[in-house]
Amino acid sequence: MAWEKESIIILVKAAPNWSKKYKKYQICTAGISQDDGWRRLYPFPEKNMIKKDIHVWDIIEVEASKPSDNRRPESRKIKPESIVKRGHLESRRERRDFLDRITEQSLEIPLNERRTMTLIRPSIDAFRIVKRPPEPKQFTLEGKTFKLRPYGDVGLYYRWSCPKSCRYCQERPHVMECFDWGANILYKRYPNEEEAKVKVRHKCYYEMKYENDTWFALGTHSLRPWKRWMIVGLLWMKKQEQSQPLTNFINMAN
Repeated sequence: MAWEKESIIILVKAAPNWSKKYKKYQICTAGISQDDGWRRLYPFPEKNMIKKDIHVWDIIEVEASKPSDNRRPESRKIKPESIVKRGHLESRRERRDFLDRITEQSLEIPLNERRTMTLIRPSIDAFRIVKRPPEPKQFTLEGKTFKLRPYGDVGLYYRWSCPKSCRYCQERPHVMECFDWGANILYKRYPNEEEAKVKVRHKCYYEMKYENDTWFALGTHSLRPWKRWMIVGLLWMKKQEQSQPLTNFINMAN
């Protein structure tokens, strides 16, 4: 397996899931490579994310390689121990300009190109919170407790359409679950169920629809890589924000 160093600006941190293969919580992390578009980075252990203090808009350097067991072209296996944080994109104006460069008008483009990640500014129609029965705890052979999906007892769903209708939302809007870690953590912050619903609905629906320009980072499931799309990350900025030229993030990483 050939390993190459890549510089990547992080745009996605999805809610952690338990990896049966690696026996620890992993975070679906993704961003844009300085060389070649989207990168889905795995395995990205939760402990590494916390220890190295990795956030959205950080610029990292990591050793990566194309996996043999994942058909999604953007996926890269990484050496978690090789992750180095090189910088952070601070300016909101530069962030907006960066997003405008990579935003696509429709899911039709990645579908036609057989890509499995994209960024779209959606037309949000509705937002729904679904409460599920709590998942029972499981145990490792060492006696450690875990849940396969620690945030799985709450589902956050958006109904939305592409700015330019794709083959699906020509007939009816998309309905997708949102796995953005920040949105799922927000719900868990409130011990009172009704307060959690009110706060999350206000932040994830009202503000996203009416107060902010909002972007959905979309990715597909490994088992249905060109069919099952999910919202893996949320990005937003106040509507009055104006864009200016982006400072080359590659230079920031050096």
